[in-house]
Amino acid sequence: MEEVLSLEVDSNTQQQKITADVLPFAGSYQLEALDNAIRENTIVYLETGSGKTLIAVMLLRSYAHHLRKPSPQISVFLVPQVVLVSQQAEAVKKHTDLKVGMFWGDMGVDFWDATTWKQEVEKHEVFVMTPAILLNCLRHSFLKLNLIKVLIMDECHHARGKHPYACIMTNEGQRSVDRGKGGN
Repeated sequence: MEEVLSLEVDSNTQQQKITADVLPFAGSYQLEALDNAIRENTIVYLETGSGKTLIAVMLLRSYAHHLRKPSPQISVFLVPQVVLVSQQAEAVKKHTDLKVGMFWGDMGVDFWDATTWKQEVEKHEVFVMTPAILLNCLRHSFLKLNLIKVLIMDECHHARGKHPYACIMTNEGQRSVDRGKGGN
């Protein structure tokens, strides 16, 4: 089965300072995808085993200077299954020096409060988690989309209907909180 990786990149004025941090074993198609992801929101559509994770890692390396603490910004790497959280986190740890946090439901994150999430943001530069966790954090305003410098969605072809990927991309998580606070 083919996988899709969506790389969403903030387009602030500082983006011009971002340069590709390439690993020596990357292929030309991976370098092209990285270049596109640095310049604009990108969906990378490649066969399983063709190196989408490597593209994601290179993108994180390219944005590392924006993520390093004490920066308030983070990167979020979403994976659709709990079993993939540690796998992708290990890949990021192996090829970057970024501080990586792993989050899944059995850790009790559903019961964390704003203070706990703030501590995690102060401690980690990359969050690897399932999309339901991010959606829950957005809905409770524990995390805000403007805090996320790079958002990577592994297997983004799931983003349809009411799947957490779709809700995150339509900003439904943030709006549900805003409505509860008297917003539109």
